[in-house]
Amino acid sequence: MNITTKTGTSSAVYVSEVAYEKQLTKKSTYYANIIIWTVLFLYPLLGILDYVYAYPIYQALFLTKVIIVLLIYAVYDISMRLGKSSDFALHTTILLISLNASIICNIVPFDIAPVFFMVFASLAMLFNLVVFWNPVNSFGHFFTTLIFIAVGYHLLNTVSVETYITQGAGLFIIIFFFSCFIPMARYGIIRKNTLNNLRLKNTTAQLNLLHDELVEKNQQVEISNSRLTGLVMQQDSFMAFVREDILSFVSSINSSANAMSDLGSDRDNQQRHHITMINENILRLKQLAELFPNDHSALSSDIVLSLKKVDLLASVQAVADCLSKGFGYPDINFNVNPQKKWAAVQLDQLYTDQILFNLFANCFKFCNNNENINCHMKESNNRLHLIINCIAPGIAADLLANEWESAVPTAQSLHEGLGPGFYIAKLLAEKMGGELIYHKFQNHSCYVLAFNQ
Repeated sequence: MNITTKTGTSSAVYVSEVAYEKQLTKKSTYYANIIIWTVLFLYPLLGILDYVYAYPIYQALFLTKVIIVLLIYAVYDISMRLGKSSDFALHTTILLISLNASIICNIVPFDIAPVFFMVFASLAMLFNLVVFWNPVNSFGHFFTTLIFIAVGYHLLNTVSVETYITQGAGLFIIIFFFSCFIPMARYGIIRKNTLNNLRLKNTTAQLNLLHDELVEKNQQVEISNSRLTGLVMQQDSFMAFVREDILSFVSSINSSANAMSDLGSDRDNQQRHHITMINENILRLKQLAELFPNDHSALSSDIVLSLKKVDLLASVQAVADCLSKGFGYPDINFNVNPQKKWAAVQLDQLYTDQILFNLFANCFKFCNNNENINCHMKESNNRLHLIINCIAPGIAADLLANEWESAVPTAQSLHEGLGPGFYIAKLLAEKMGGELIYHKFQNHSCYVLAFNQ
């Protein structure tokens, strides 16, 4: 059997009744332990009141309290050892205290009876403030206590009923009765909170599973995208090579056909027919070659540039501020060194920002946490270079500033740390007459973006 809840149009969250009852049992046992151990330690201390207000019989009263505490502990210990519910120990506790109250409040002198009635009324209220069980139990014990007190009154007390009620019994009855409504409110609230906690726990578990699945699928998508990007670039490179081979083959055949045509005019019609067929095949091969992409031109042929003077360093600072403040990357530290006023470069502002966003996205994705992103500019060979270094903590950026100039790319450095965003940025840079290079070093990785001045 399942307990179901629905909120709005969300799907139902199912809570097992077994788990629900188990949690209720745990809470019941928890509050029962509080009550029982409080009684075990507090009840004997009430012997001080016996000594002060009922000195002639305080020894008998104290001994009675000790016997009651031992009986409560024995029942509690046996219940725990047998794995039984704590309700039996609770019933025993309240019955023994009620029985003791019905005796003491009827044998003490008339003038001190209100004190003992108030003490036992306080115990009843304390019990009902803490206990977690069906409120019917509290009302049942209330009426049982009334019976005990009535029997004790008829057996042990000689005052009139009116006097008996005014000397404390009435106040005891009122406090005990109204305190029985406390478990009624607690019982419903605790059950509702327990059910909500289980629903929240189950929902959290489902969300964690869904999050793990999404993370796994996202990783699979990223791996697939990376592989597809590599395959696309390999395919384009392969097509470019095939195109070059076809054109070379066409050129060779064309040269041979022209040479055959120049040998003389004494060839027969069959030779002329073969030369005509060769020329037709050459034309078909040329048409086929035109279908293949020439390097990466087909990928960027639809890009229309709007060139204007662009301050590359200002663009870097704007993108860095946008990513750090607008999107929040607390583990990345941007360090942009102005150094000097650099000349503006003829670029497309929109695509320049796209390149920078893609490069920083690669940095965030492939850099470790707490790595610094250090950006600086350099002018060399009439080209303006933007160097973005991802540097591990504790390494001075100045020592690595020019290391990229002497780097020799390796197979690892050409593939590790590169996502689809890098290849898009590379195509856009080449479209604007620039160059994008990536290097992977032992202590840091480096992106170098260069444009002609």
